[in-house]
Amino acid sequence: NMSTKVLKTVVEKIDLTAIVKLEGPLNDFHAKEVATIIDDLLEKNFIHFIINFSKSNDVNSYGVSVLINIIQSIKKNNGRLLFSKINSHLDKKFMTMGLKGYVQIFNNDKDALESLIVEI
Repeated sequence: NMSTKVLKTVVEKIDLTAIVKLEGPLNDFHAKEVATIIDDLLEKNFIHFIINFSKSNDVNSYGVSVLINIIQSIKKNNGRLLFSKINSHLDKKFMTMGLKGYVQIFNNDKDALESLIVEI
């Protein structure tokens, strides 16, 4: 029984927005995979991204640094990155690592999507 934790990602596409649902820890090479997925979507003209953390509650500092790079890539394209479904543990971690200044956090994907629509 291999207990290597795997990160699974599901991408839901709505207009110019992609919702990336994570399942598993956002650490190390997993975080890189998410960055690659988002870069591919940016090339396919997606602009806004919602990362849903409902099934992912572990992020290490490497994961956070990858998220910061993702924020920069999305900003270059005048898009926004939103987080949804964050538990209090992640919330504290993101606050400590200074991510909360760059990313709006929503209770769920629907609220996040609505905030994007309002801004357009």
